[in-house]
Amino acid sequence: MFGFRNNRETPVAPPHPRAFETARVGLLSIGHAIHDMYPAFLAPLLPLLRAKLGLSNTLAGSLATFLRSSSLAQPLIGYLADRTSPRLFVILAPATTGLFMSLTGTVPSYGFVALLLFCAGLSHACYHAPAPAMIARVAGDRMGTGMSFFMTGGELGRALGPILIVLVVEWVGLEQGYLAAIPGILCSLLLTRQVGRVDRTARPGARVDLRPIFRERRGPLLLLLAFVWIRALMAGSLGVFTPTYLTTRDLSLAQAAAGYALLELAGAAGAMGGGTLSDRLGRKRTLILLQALAVPSFYAMAFAPHILIFPLLALSGLVILSATPVVVAMFQEWLPESRSLASGLYFGLNYIGTGAAAVLFGVVADQVGVRLAFHLLGLIPLVCIPLSFLLRDPPATASAGTH
Repeated sequence: MFGFRNNRETPVAPPHPRAFETARVGLLSIGHAIHDMYPAFLAPLLPLLRAKLGLSNTLAGSLATFLRSSSLAQPLIGYLADRTSPRLFVILAPATTGLFMSLTGTVPSYGFVALLLFCAGLSHACYHAPAPAMIARVAGDRMGTGMSFFMTGGELGRALGPILIVLVVEWVGLEQGYLAAIPGILCSLLLTRQVGRVDRTARPGARVDLRPIFRERRGPLLLLLAFVWIRALMAGSLGVFTPTYLTTRDLSLAQAAAGYALLELAGAAGAMGGGTLSDRLGRKRTLILLQALAVPSFYAMAFAPHILIFPLLALSGLVILSATPVVVAMFQEWLPESRSLASGLYFGLNYIGTGAAAVLFGVVADQVGVRLAFHLLGLIPLVCIPLSFLLRDPPATASAGTH
């Protein structure tokens, strides 16, 4: 077991710095980008599916719940990946997620679409639970930087996904949309050849009893989970309602869409910088700094004149979304004995939280209006700041547990 008590009688030499394996970090990050293109297909496909299958708005909107249902399985998938082969989960996911999502336009009924989305959701979880654990192994002592590369890949994939499926559908039609799966299949083939030599996150055959570990570290882990859940309320609402809010600021629909794209791209840049900064400044200090900057940057954007909305929107995305790789790295460092499970806990809770946030925001917006509800989002980092102060960086004995 990996405890937290320091042996004061026997000095321990500092661990030898581990190298940052750029090629492997890059490969897994590119895989993340290609993989995450596919869940982003759903939004642009919804109008086409609605017309083809004669769906009501309620039924069309409910399709997203099947894709998100995988969130509940993420910790279990991470647990299994730690005890079998994370490699298999990672190399198969881009192809399977790509196939399931690309086939949604070819099937004849709502039930078949829902089944494909449910399977795509499970496949989606199969990449997100073990891949960050593998990043933690190949990033050496610069885990925050590795997570920055990884999360930036995902952000770029989500931005490129709608463009890819629209181009494919316009080129060959909805019924032949399965051709969009080709990049995912090629990605899996590449990962099959290149990712095999990445070490497992746990020793083969190892059976670590996680119950005493969770009991011993329940305080820091519960604080991290609370931080993720509260922060997801803001990130999830921004991800769904930013275009709607921008239209209340008298921007056209095209301008609102451009503003949303800018927010996402700025978030990708923030993800690149956040983890890297935390390697130098420390995870806790970085989270405190980012949450403190989030409040003024958000309200500067919310009350800015039109000419400043776009640059301040980019600044808000840069600051608000840059904490993700920092939090993922902290989960990895607090649970080095089961890194895939750690990733599953983060992504599962975050995915559920962002989905719940959109519903909660909608309820509040119906009561007080979209603009006021959006302005209330800026208060969320104020709750995250004291949580950030309560968080602790993991002891060296924990974060070095599986080195």
